[in-house]
Amino acid sequence: MAENLKNGDFYLCQSDIKELLVRESSKDDYEKIKSLATKVFKARPDSHWAVVGFKRAQKTYVAELRGKILGAVELEIIKLDSKRHGHIGYIFVDPDYQGMGIGKKLIQKAEEYFAKKNCVSVWALTDRENYKARKLFAGLGYKELKKDHVYDILGETAGKILLRRMIYWEGDIILHKPLSYD
Repeated sequence: MAENLKNGDFYLCQSDIKELLVRESSKDDYEKIKSLATKVFKARPDSHWAVVGFKRAQKTYVAELRGKILGAVELEIIKLDSKRHGHIGYIFVDPDYQGMGIGKKLIQKAEEYFAKKNCVSVWALTDRENYKARKLFAGLGYKELKKDHVYDILGETAGKILLRRMIYWEGDIILHKPLSYD
């Protein structure tokens, strides 16, 4: 990977990531999120659903540098059998800036939020061919599970509720990380 990446109006060096602000999104971010989702997901349905998720998510954080939104993560808390579980919906980073730690910072912010809300674990889904996302989550301690393993952890009824809420499709990769409170 090149040390400097050019994207339109500014260069981004790895050292610039220290200036990256991960903040709660606002309504004013809508057009920027829409544009970014279109760039990341092209014309696929995910570009539409990421924008819908931005409007409907319980919490959305954006990664911003010098006024430019470089990534976003959409979150919700799902209550199952009196326990709270965090769900990372869409997470996406501008392709020009992937591999620089922005996705990692967004997931860490999500985990902080879920920990403050007393969630016992964090869940996410990705396509089996999204190797970048799988590597990112694995590097942060997430395990890849099959549907039956979700049922082993939560029980079949709660597992089915979780998978339905996460909009699981057969073949998706289920990602899971317990949160510990030492």
